[in-house]
Amino acid sequence: MAEMSSRARTSRRATGALLCLAVAAGTPWTAAPASAQPESEFTTDERGFVGTAAYCQGAAVAVAYGRTAESLVAICGGSGGQLQFRGVRLEDDAALMLAAEPTTNGGYVAFNDGVTYTVTPAALTVASGADTVIRQPMVDYRGAGEAD
Repeated sequence: MAEMSSRARTSRRATGALLCLAVAAGTPWTAAPASAQPESEFTTDERGFVGTAAYCQGAAVAVAYGRTAESLVAICGGSGGQLQFRGVRLEDDAALMLAAEPTTNGGYVAFNDGVTYTVTPAALTVASGADTVIRQPMVDYRGAGEAD
C-alpha cells in the first residue's frame, strides 16, 4: 500500500512539470506544422508564455517552448549557456523551475528528487526511475531545430 501511495505522490508531482523541446542554439526558429498548432489562448513571445511562470526572466530567452493539454513549458537559455526548465500545471498554476540540459535527440531533460522530466517535440514525459509516470503529447511547440 505504501508503494501505491508513493507512486500516487510521484504522479501528482510529475503532473506539475512542463516540458519543452529545443535543439542546439543557433538553429533558426520555425513553427510546428499548422495542423499541430491549435489556436492558443496563451500569448507568446521570444521568452515563452507571457504572464505565466513558463516565461524566461532577465536576459534569458526561450530556446523552446510548448504546450500540452495540461501544461505549459519553456526552456530558457541564459547568456552563460545555462538552461532552465520552467513549467506550469494549468489546472492550478503550480510552477516548477529546474536546471535543464540538452539531450542527444534534440530535446531537454531536467531532474528533481528522483523524477526525470524529458521534453521532445512530440511530448512532455515524466519518469520515476525506469517507470513512465506521465506522457503528455505536445499540442503546440515552438523552438529551434524543428523540421520544416
